[in-house]
Amino acid sequence: MAPPQPQTDATAIAKQPMNELSIDMRHGFAAIACIVAANVAFCAGCSPGSSKNHESAAQATGFLNDLAKVESSASRLQLDEGIEQRIHAFCGDCHAVPDPGLFERHVWYQEVKKGYEFYAQSGRLDLDPPPLEQVVRYYRQKSEPIMRFNDLGEIDQGWLDRFRIDKIDWKDGNYIIPGVSSIQWLDLMAPGKFDLVVCDMRDGSVNLVDLKSSPATRRVLARIGNPARTTLVDVDDDGLRDLLVADLGSVNPFDHTFGQVVWLRRVPDSQSFERRTVIGGRGRIADVFLGDFGDESSKELVIAEFGHREAGGIHRLQGDWQSMGADQRNLYTIDPRPGTIRVVPHDWDGDDRLDFAALVSQQFESVELFLNRNSNFARRVIWRADNLGFGSTDIEPVDLDGDGDMDIVYTNGDSFDNNFANCSHGVHWLENRGNLQFDCHRLIDLPGAYRTRAGDFDSDGDLDLVCVANLPQNVEPQSLKDSNPVSVLVLEQRSDKQFAPRVMARGSPRYPALEVADFDGNGKLDFAVGTLLFELVGSKALPRLAIWWQR
Repeated sequence: MAPPQPQTDATAIAKQPMNELSIDMRHGFAAIACIVAANVAFCAGCSPGSSKNHESAAQATGFLNDLAKVESSASRLQLDEGIEQRIHAFCGDCHAVPDPGLFERHVWYQEVKKGYEFYAQSGRLDLDPPPLEQVVRYYRQKSEPIMRFNDLGEIDQGWLDRFRIDKIDWKDGNYIIPGVSSIQWLDLMAPGKFDLVVCDMRDGSVNLVDLKSSPATRRVLARIGNPARTTLVDVDDDGLRDLLVADLGSVNPFDHTFGQVVWLRRVPDSQSFERRTVIGGRGRIADVFLGDFGDESSKELVIAEFGHREAGGIHRLQGDWQSMGADQRNLYTIDPRPGTIRVVPHDWDGDDRLDFAALVSQQFESVELFLNRNSNFARRVIWRADNLGFGSTDIEPVDLDGDGDMDIVYTNGDSFDNNFANCSHGVHWLENRGNLQFDCHRLIDLPGAYRTRAGDFDSDGDLDLVCVANLPQNVEPQSLKDSNPVSVLVLEQRSDKQFAPRVMARGSPRYPALEVADFDGNGKLDFAVGTLLFELVGSKALPRLAIWWQR
């Protein structure tokens, strides 16, 4: 029997209820009709495309003429009856309606203007745009003049005293500011011999950092464009451990074809690695894993192509790519939407077949399961934000409550589209309740929340969480910038499954990378954080790595 044909409209995919959607693993979906970048686009959504629809352009001109007059008059307008329903119909056609709490009152004019510009360039004529000045007025009425963030308190000196901090940096000729994208504690060189594998997307390096030497030593395994993340595998079954590298192809987001997956193959009888491009010519690739889905092709890749506005998707690479290199004809799209940050393999439904979870950002802002159904994946949304500007950043599978099933810890705090943080940023626990049902618990507000990892830091038998924040240098609103924001935080799990915040560091929240392990084997968990800078912070630039050793 032929497999069921997939839904062809990516917008419809995003808006479907939380049930299974059958996805043809070979043929995927048709091209996306319209895409909006989260936090940048505001309304209805469609990002700029190549359409030359003159009627649409003329219609758009009417929206955007004399915007200065709109700006000055919006404060004097009364809201039309039914304007809220019109805004929800217009802005909610492609994505969640933006929450008024996303921005302070004075920002909304520019954000609404952006949304109408995107719509004007999309070529769509099927929606009923409400008057721009009415939309500005609506959001200004419902937003605050100054955004207030919850105060997490002062640094917890008792917890801080448990750790000492070592700083690690390196220079290759001219100093390149840090762009650490991932840190992983892996036994790459030999089973049981662990080192830090560190990707720096600014200098393009994949590094092996030996923490057991004094001082710590660093060896460059390869230089690869802008590496985002690595996966430890033995691709060719030679008994040696290799790395698969997801390469973004650029530090800054835009649509291009520089993304690639690279195989760093361990050379036999050597400490070196041979670089092989598995597949290239893609958009920004954020994650990759090697999976056995139980059919005729046992070594398949699942690739998260974040892309940007046009390129992107989740793909499955089959064929004899290990020995022959990848053939683009063996790359099948599972999901065509851009914005996937992570793909995490796990048997989520307990049927002994490998599935995976995905974090899809942009305007979708959802955590989704892709369930292995032989020749198809069934897509199931287990959580979705109701806010276009939620800013998803990461998911991590962990049995946080120790009940024997896999939960997910989820963070949102991306502010890099427009430098604006908001009060929705934080850390969440998606508790697995069985039968593919998950309850979302918001654990803490944390502006710029970027990574969270679990571990029993206080040796009381349950899992705590360490969290790091990553905010732009010129973050807005000013109230947050002036507050000396939290950059490192521990959430101590209490006996009642509640989590108590322990502030470990404030100021300079520039940490997109985090790893937790017992680095020195003393029975106490340590953690490492990695730094991303866009410019030197005065004369006290942060190091690439900070190792928090638990005493």
